[in-house]
Amino acid sequence: MQFNIPSDALSLVYEAATDNNKWPDFCEALNRASGSPVKMFGHSTKSYESLGLIGAGWDPQGLDQYHQYYAALNPWMHMDLALPVGAVGTSDLALRRDELVKTEFYNDWLRHQEDIIAGPAMICYRSPEKFVAMVAACRRSGVDSTLPQMVDLLQALAPHITHAISISSTLANGNGVSIGHLESSPHAIFLINRSGRVAYQNAGAQTLLQHDQMLKIGANGRLTSRDEAMNAHLKKCASASHTQNFEALPGPRQFRSNRFGSCLVHTHIFPSAATHDFPGAVWSDPVAGALVITGSFGLNGGQDFTEIAEALGASRAEARLAAGLMRGLTLYQFADANNLSRHTVRNQIRALFAKTGTSSQMQLVQKLHSLASPFNWPVH
Repeated sequence: MQFNIPSDALSLVYEAATDNNKWPDFCEALNRASGSPVKMFGHSTKSYESLGLIGAGWDPQGLDQYHQYYAALNPWMHMDLALPVGAVGTSDLALRRDELVKTEFYNDWLRHQEDIIAGPAMICYRSPEKFVAMVAACRRSGVDSTLPQMVDLLQALAPHITHAISISSTLANGNGVSIGHLESSPHAIFLINRSGRVAYQNAGAQTLLQHDQMLKIGANGRLTSRDEAMNAHLKKCASASHTQNFEALPGPRQFRSNRFGSCLVHTHIFPSAATHDFPGAVWSDPVAGALVITGSFGLNGGQDFTEIAEALGASRAEARLAAGLMRGLTLYQFADANNLSRHTVRNQIRALFAKTGTSSQMQLVQKLHSLASPFNWPVH
């Protein structure tokens, strides 16, 4: 019989995505459903020292002993070091049981933890310096039936756990913006971590990458452009985010997308990430900033710039002109399309400049783009 994913455990996985304090509750729920001790633990890939752990169904003193001493003796470590994120491996593949029982790790620690003899491990997170794994331990009694069941359970949970950790890492320093807000935004949003790699891309960003060749994510995980000037701009943005140098942050840059027309890219820097207890501290690859790309209508459509213009005091007729300019129309193209005189639209644009605190059509477009952005940024 295979275990189905317990509904309360699955719910807690996604609660833990925004609240790392929920991971112990998740371990408890998994332990209740399976009857097997479970733990989530972190290790340094260089020194093999324990970076912390949480668990359920274990002797708390035993977990403390593992953290303080036995972690470095774990004979299954080389399997955990080799497995990719999301993969599940079994202890029997790492070390045969007849060899395991000869080790200090088994005789002085595992045997005293209800005679645990085997178990699957799932790699939750990995960086060059550390990894986090989740283990479901199997007691000697009944191990041949419980081991395959626990492998199935961890394999079913793996995509949910890794997705939750990805969200958690993204929001570790995401300026308080919820993942739902980012996903529902009509703009392309790339969150960039300190190394310059793309930490997260919302649906708008995925749409932009899929349908336009201007931008792509390179093999190194960084956002690049085929346009040399845009590529230089992206490098400046990444450098300013990495050093948290607000003065070096370039202003918004306009470019033309083959699919979405005139777009603006503007960059935001987030303050340094706060420290977290385990496991948050282990996988918190802090997001240093964001690139927000706005299109004339928003990449997923529906952005009504008339509402923004009206909020700044524009009349309905002036707001319609503003929306026309955001669609890429010239002043006189808008006049001809709406049977207006050029004198009328010139008066309307002057009124828009006064009400929005701008002095040119470019400034007006940038101002409306900035106010449509899900983050606040200074208009240059």
